[in-house]
Amino acid sequence: MDIDHFAIENKALDVLDRNNITKPVVNVAKIAENVGFSVKEIEMPKEYAGVAAFHDNAKKVIYVAVKDPPTRKMFSIAHELGHIFLGHKNYEVLFRIPKTEGTYPKNESEANSFAAHLLIPTFMVREYLDKYNLTKGDYVKMSNIFGVPVVAMKETLEYLPS
Repeated sequence: MDIDHFAIENKALDVLDRNNITKPVVNVAKIAENVGFSVKEIEMPKEYAGVAAFHDNAKKVIYVAVKDPPTRKMFSIAHELGHIFLGHKNYEVLFRIPKTEGTYPKNESEANSFAAHLLIPTFMVREYLDKYNLTKGDYVKMSNIFGVPVVAMKETLEYLPS
């Protein structure tokens, strides 16, 4: 599964630039609104337990699980924006994408990459590490600054180019 993370990062940086976003926390709901989508929090049906978010192109709505923590909701919205900006097929039926052999399907991995690059872009990470004299080990503090899940920040810092 070849994913062009460089192209995805450039797409995310373009979205940030077009929305004049230069510092955290990235307002993903505003980005959605700027491309004609609204964000609605809903109680996921029992048969879709574990689904964090989905979007409906026809209705121009991104739905997120109301019970998820704010950082998870933000990442979920960014993930759905990834599907939208990357031109992935929109499924009319809500379903949970299963991992197969420890990996997600390519579209899901691409949407995760887009979300990470949108919410935690390298230029902002470097700026805030320097600004607050932090290291890659300060992923909890950085996740608080960026308003993202700790696991997302930890992974971003782990793979931050030197």
